Amino acid sequence: MADEPPFKGGKLGPFHLGRRYKHKDVGAGLGRLYEAHNVHTGNAALVLMPDRHADWEPTEDWRLSASSHVSPPYVALEVEQAPASGRLPALSELLDLLASAVERVEQKAEARAHLTREPIGLLRRWRGRSLRWLRSRRGLVTMGLATVALGMGLWLGFTGLDRGLEPEPGAVHGVGAEAAARLHSPASVGTDGQSMAAIAYPMPGGPFRDQAKAPCRPKHGEVEINGGCWVELAKRPPCFETQAEYQGKCYLPVSAATRKPQSILP
Repeated sequence: MADEPPFKGGKLGPFHLGRRYKHKDVGAGLGRLYEAHNVHTGNAALVLMPDRHADWEPTEDWRLSASSHVSPPYVALEVEQAPASGRLPALSELLDLLASAVERVEQKAEARAHLTREPIGLLRRWRGRSLRWLRSRRGLVTMGLATVALGMGLWLGFTGLDRGLEPEPGAVHGVGAEAAARLHSPASVGTDGQSMAAIAYPMPGGPFRDQAKAPCRPKHGEVEINGGCWVELAKRPPCFETQAEYQGKCYLPVSAATRKPQSILP
């Protein structure tokens, strides 16, 4: 044991160590005595770490449980795990050491309260392990990385870098026929000699509110798609953000304003 590094608290085997009894309560020559609980069952326990300079130290791995019954009266020592070459003198020394530890604190009210309490519930054990993990070096590093990742995600969300350029106001993405009929087109073009400046959204299920509707005018370069009149552009996908993309081509809706009756000159 003299070669082992000093224990700095926390988890020891299946036990989480809590309050340590003062040296004046335990006395000299025994070691450090802790209140503890089993992290798997929540059961109360006392954990004794023998003094580095003590004459006795564990030499074998045993796992035991003891019980006593009033009626019928009996006591039992149950061996849950024993070394293949276990020696009974080593077991006897182990029991003597534990008995001495209990005797040192048998008059302590806090020791009685600790050992007779109900097992710690699963939720409380899980919360305790989570808090201990968060305070550990690994937990701090993980939380730091998570914070950086969250900050980057929020920054990308605010700046729009995670989804490309934002569409112009009014741009429509994947709308159906009924929805399109209530909306104005993002940009439209006239086919009566007006300029067709290339101004991408998926082809809507029907014509926009201000879009020319079928029948369309093929001689003016109009084509009918989903009941609306469109002009096919020379540009091929990827289309610009105010153009509709349909079957590998870019389109602009024909403005309904170009269909208004024209005055006839005498």
